[in-house]
Amino acid sequence: MIISLAKQGQLAVAREDLTGLIESLRGLPKGHKSALLALGYRRLAFWIDCQAEKGGVPILVVDPAGTSSTCPRCGAELVEVRHRRLRCPKCSLEADRDSIAVLNIERRALNQMGGTLTSPTAPQMTDVNPNRWGEPPHL
Repeated sequence: MIISLAKQGQLAVAREDLTGLIESLRGLPKGHKSALLALGYRRLAFWIDCQAEKGGVPILVVDPAGTSSTCPRCGAELVEVRHRRLRCPKCSLEADRDSIAVLNIERRALNQMGGTLTSPTAPQMTDVNPNRWGEPPHL
């Protein structure tokens, strides 16, 4: 569905480069659930990449460093105010960390293509509930 929507809208798909995720979990105790989760991410990324290639949809892979801890508005380091909820001490942006990551991934992908994230894109995130426990961001 991701690829068909991107193809229909003549869009690219952006994702984080999670190749180092499994390697970073190697030191964890045997049978740790995080290792299984990392394997799932790798499979999902592989599947999306293959489907995108078949469908002629561009894939943009960005560095994951700081995507959920850096303010997408001003670039400051975010602080946790509640579980999974972060606030920028500089510009007061507050949102679920997944919503923040989406904006940062979008910004990095646009930078790869030579574009920029304009202000009309960010407010659209106020209508998004990132997960069943999350809350929409307060922009």
